Amino acid sequence: MPYKAHSLTLPSDVFSLALHPSKPLLATGLSSGHVYTYKWPEDDDSDNDSGDDEDSVAHEPKAADGGFEVAWKTRRHKGSCRQVAFSGDGDTLYSIGTDTLLKAASSETGRVAAKSFIPPPRSGAPDAPTALLVLSPQHLLVGTDTGAVHLYDTRTPTLAPPSATWRAVHEDYVSSLTALPSTAASTTGFSRQFVSTGATTLTHLDVRKTGATLFTSEDQEDELLCSAFVSGLPRRNGRGGEKVVTGMASGVATLWNQGEWADHDNRVNVAKASGDSVDAVCVLPEGWQLGSEAGWGRFVAFGAGDGKVKVVKMGSNGVVATMAHSWTEGVLALGVDCEGRIVSGGGNIVKVWQWENAVEEEEEEGSKKRTGSDSDDSDEDEEEDSSDEERVSRKRKNKKRKGGKGKARSVGRQPVATSFKGLD
Repeated sequence: MPYKAHSLTLPSDVFSLALHPSKPLLATGLSSGHVYTYKWPEDDDSDNDSGDDEDSVAHEPKAADGGFEVAWKTRRHKGSCRQVAFSGDGDTLYSIGTDTLLKAASSETGRVAAKSFIPPPRSGAPDAPTALLVLSPQHLLVGTDTGAVHLYDTRTPTLAPPSATWRAVHEDYVSSLTALPSTAASTTGFSRQFVSTGATTLTHLDVRKTGATLFTSEDQEDELLCSAFVSGLPRRNGRGGEKVVTGMASGVATLWNQGEWADHDNRVNVAKASGDSVDAVCVLPEGWQLGSEAGWGRFVAFGAGDGKVKVVKMGSNGVVATMAHSWTEGVLALGVDCEGRIVSGGGNIVKVWQWENAVEEEEEEGSKKRTGSDSDDSDEDEEEDSSDEERVSRKRKNKKRKGGKGKARSVGRQPVATSFKGLD
């Protein structure tokens, strides 16, 4: 095969991963509530603190699998850490967990700088977060189990309660949140509009119109599990250059023309033959080339329930590469690091993929510079504190996804008359 993978083994299942926008830093959110961050090997003489208390940070400059090393780790949430995301400048790492907490921490040290509770619905029952999106330097979005979307102002030093809330956007949990690009009329250049997916619908929203949905798609008769925005595509009949791509429970990916949210425009067969769901999607950087056979174009990577990462060339909509992440666990998270390498997460494994010839060139160059020093390969055992209840819930959702089709009930909306200052 033309690619190799560096494997990182974690103490519990990976629910989410995030890549720093400009530095070699990888963050993972685990089912045990821990956040593990890895960096590329470099000299680090920091002290190695230990402890499993919530928010206590341990620094480990010891080499991990594949030459990566743990920058810091911490028990960030009680229960599971469902998603992590870096701020636009990479200075802050946000995380959400089943303890209904949103936390903001330094990406360099892991120290928590602010936190906020996810407000419960009108019933008063806890509402755990499920999706996280850094929309702009000022605005953060959180989707929840009940289908609500909360808007936070990151300019407040303590992450105050949400500035606005959209309730019952979807009849089930919010599976993804994706930013749409700013319009030509924008004075800031920051995104103000976004789409959310949940159950069998896609919804278009705007932070300047809080509490009200702009448009909800037709019932797709299949669960929408992930989404991403892709630009730079060939335009046909004056449209189609920008699309939203969504992964479905039936193993297909659907393409939506921007601004046309009633129904999808096209479909891509990702894992329909095996009947496994498409649980993760990641748009690869412009100019990214998957070997000479695939040629130049726009590529999107998909993570499927069969444990494979499949790269699709947009336009022809054909699978041009397949990477086997696992034979037993599905791929739940995907990303691209600052050097353009695909990173996949599923089970308790994270893999960083690189073309085989590029790996050989790096190894040859490294062998010339190497003086013979070997890295310390000691490991530290850590108790897996994952929640049995969360594991059961996750399995139920996977079974529900593989159930295929089933019409959704109408999506009820209850607009909230909430004003939000500071928006153009």
